[in-house]
Amino acid sequence: MKKIILSFILVLFFQVTVSSQPCLPDGITFSTQAEIDNFQANYPGCTEIEGDVVIAGNNINNLNGLYVITAICGDLWIGGLESGNLILNNITGLGNLASLGGDLNIINNLALTNLTGLNNLTSINGDLWINTNYLNSLDGLNNVTTIGGDLRIYFCSNLTNLTGLDAITSIGGSLEIIELSLSNLTGLNAVTSVGGELWIDYNYNITSFTGLEALTFIGENLSIGQNPVLPNFNGLNAVTYIGGNLDIYNNTALINFSGLDAVTSIGGDLYVYENPSLTSLTGLEQVFSIGKSISIGFNPALTGLEGISAVNSIGEDLEIYCNDSLVSLSGLENVSGIPGNLVISSNPLFTNLRGLDGVRYIGGNLSVWSSDSIKNLAGLDALTSIEGHIIIWDNSSLTNLSGLEAVTSTGGFLKIYKNPVLISLSGLDNIDPDQITYLYIVENDSLSICEIRSICEYFSDPAGTVIIHDNASGCNSHSEVTEACEIQFPEQIDFEGEYLIYPNPAKNMFTIATQNDNIIENLILYNIAGQKILDIELPENPIDVSILQQGMYIIEFVLNESKIREKLIIR
Repeated sequence: MKKIILSFILVLFFQVTVSSQPCLPDGITFSTQAEIDNFQANYPGCTEIEGDVVIAGNNINNLNGLYVITAICGDLWIGGLESGNLILNNITGLGNLASLGGDLNIINNLALTNLTGLNNLTSINGDLWINTNYLNSLDGLNNVTTIGGDLRIYFCSNLTNLTGLDAITSIGGSLEIIELSLSNLTGLNAVTSVGGELWIDYNYNITSFTGLEALTFIGENLSIGQNPVLPNFNGLNAVTYIGGNLDIYNNTALINFSGLDAVTSIGGDLYVYENPSLTSLTGLEQVFSIGKSISIGFNPALTGLEGISAVNSIGEDLEIYCNDSLVSLSGLENVSGIPGNLVISSNPLFTNLRGLDGVRYIGGNLSVWSSDSIKNLAGLDALTSIEGHIIIWDNSSLTNLSGLEAVTSTGGFLKIYKNPVLISLSGLDNIDPDQITYLYIVENDSLSICEIRSICEYFSDPAGTVIIHDNASGCNSHSEVTEACEIQFPEQIDFEGEYLIYPNPAKNMFTIATQNDNIIENLILYNIAGQKILDIELPENPIDVSILQQGMYIIEFVLNESKIREKLIIR
């Protein structure tokens, strides 16, 4: 009797051990219904599969033979990118699956209408990818609370809501909703954070983001594109942080940014492109920092940038281009510097660059091109440094370069090209000539005055390439400009044949030579703004000007009965 009892215990122990053993470390692929039906016979006691499971076959219609599986340590593929399940109409055979270590991929299942059978799953450690299915609902995922990776739902044209995802509170990776028939995002009401990207694209019926009211955090990009009836971003009202880009593109009905009113910081780019009905950036008033670039282009109804008036920091470029109704750059007054490029192009209503009045430096290039109404560069008056190139081309109404008078340093290239009514280069006078390495002045039909201080000093000792042609007489060649410079800035200053000052330009000292006995009572120097810089009574040679900054000055002699003024350059 004792032997019988012992034998029974050993058999029972063996059965329990077998029934709970892990198996199939390399995974398994089911491509026929027979393989599913015979699973328990072929792999007795196999309940925890260590590798991946792939279910894809044209004759698979149910998964009942897999009901013993309680855990899959790898990925679960129901269908696939290259092959799917044509007649699989339910997955209730997975009803005991309680643990999934990797991704859940449900792809190309043409007869599957819901996900009932996955009800025991409470978490997905990897991605949940639902792609090209004829699902009517996501019922079956009701108990899933967390997704460690991405939640991606693509090309499910019968899916009109996301009910079934109601328990999910966090998504570790991205949330991607592409080409569904949703009008909103109801079903995601419990989601508070998305660690990766929130990408809503090609959803032809979506009118709001209702369903995401609990979402406060987006770790990477917020990308909204090709949603033709979306008017604003209502539903995202609790979002305060976007870690990556805010990319808004090709949304035909989008009017403004209402719904993003709580966002204070964008870690990447602000990219607003081809939104034909967008009239304002209202909704972004709390944003004070853009981690990378601002790029706003091809928004034909946009009239103002006042919605980003709180922005005081840009990490890279500022690009404003091809906005037919945009009147000015007003709204950017708090931006004090642009570490990257400043690009202004093809905004037909701009007459100047007012709105950039606070910008003191540009870390990259200054490019102003194809702006038909810009008459001058007023608005850049505070700008002192351009570390890249200056490129001004194809501006049909630009008559002068006023606005750049404070710029003293540049990265080397100075390109003035195809500005048909530009008369003078005045405005570039104070650029350090030693920093010019490439001078390109070509096809400016009215440009006759190029003999400004910076150009003339550069010509005295050119360190790079000079290309000048097809401009008006006086600035039609290198030699013409050189000749004009010799007249405008002679090497010595002749005061009516009675006084000479040399050298000109002066560096640390200059000398006054006189042809008569008249006494100079005072020597006064003014900067180009008319401010008195130096006043020397009864000056004696040599005159020390080493404390003065480089630039053009007006020198004045005060005599008994008169005053005489001429231009002097300090290098």
